[in-house]
Amino acid sequence: MRKLKWSKSMLKISLSIAMGLFFMQNAKAQFDVGADIMSRYVWRGSGYSNGPSVQPYMSYASGDFEIGFWGAYANDTQVDELDLYASYSIGPVGLTVTNYVFPDNMTPGITTPTKYWAAEAGWEGTIGLELGPVALTYATFFDSGDTYIAAGTSLSGVDLTLGMGGGAYTSDTNFNLIEISLGYGKEIKITEDFSLPVSSNLIYNPEADQMYLVFGLSL
Repeated sequence: MRKLKWSKSMLKISLSIAMGLFFMQNAKAQFDVGADIMSRYVWRGSGYSNGPSVQPYMSYASGDFEIGFWGAYANDTQVDELDLYASYSIGPVGLTVTNYVFPDNMTPGITTPTKYWAAEAGWEGTIGLELGPVALTYATFFDSGDTYIAAGTSLSGVDLTLGMGGGAYTSDTNFNLIEISLGYGKEIKITEDFSLPVSSNLIYNPEADQMYLVFGLSL
């Protein structure tokens, strides 16, 4: 069974890469790398690290198509993450497929990290829609059906996000409000030619009654 699971994963990733190369044949492509350094990893109203998290990315884009990797690494007991994604934009609509993988997951009492292909958490499809100043997001995992819906906007430079989730996002699997987020970012001028983007987010999860204040900088 495990070998079959690996084969399906490799097939899906191969198809994603092949699709990306197909779209990039006749368009100007752009390669990009970078990283965010966050005081804590918080995603969709839940904390995934107890301390600072380094979140690197690598992407390859051409026109409206992009394919890349995104990771999160923290020096604590939480798991590491390395995701593959592919996205395509059609006007105000964005379509994304993400494969969530948690390699190097150290289970207590086991010193050998989990192998990459055995650490797959699942595939998620996301639809994003830009309606003027409002951004809508619908995301669902293909296997489990865990679903996240969010609406975001910006008021006087402050980003506001409201998110709801069901399944693994809540304690009882029922659909509920899991994220109220206020975010603000600015650039700190270092030299005439270089500025450092920084941001701060206040995040509250009403369903879990948890609140986070997260600071980050981008490289």
